[in-house]
Amino acid sequence: MKKKILINLLFIFSLIFIVRYTMFPNSSLGIGMSRGEINLIPFKSLGNPLSPGFVVNVGGNILLFIPFGLVLPLKFNKIDRLQIATLIGLSVSIMIECIQLTMPNRTTDINDVILNTLGTYIGFRLFSKLKLAYNL
Repeated sequence: MKKKILINLLFIFSLIFIVRYTMFPNSSLGIGMSRGEINLIPFKSLGNPLSPGFVVNVGGNILLFIPFGLVLPLKFNKIDRLQIATLIGLSVSIMIECIQLTMPNRTTDINDVILNTLGTYIGFRLFSKLKLAYNL
């Protein structure tokens, strides 16, 4: 019973973490401080790989979804394949970007979808390795 509660809490915290950083501006990180743009060209808006903004954008989008990909198969036993988890991460990210279309000062960016999906992929791969190592 305690294990189930912990998994539920981890899942809820991963969703809160995602909502916090995708829906609410954060000036200290430069998140959500744009004038509301749309980018549908992959890798166009990433900028200079040596700049701090690049690291925050790329690393932040990937890190944002790693916990989600890690906890998703723990919460839902039927999500037992990498393709399913990745597709769910893709769907959640697309949903977020569609919501951001309606929000002022939020940029809708295909790169976010790609990077968030990559984060879910990495999270599920970590889960798979932990499952083998610890018989989860």
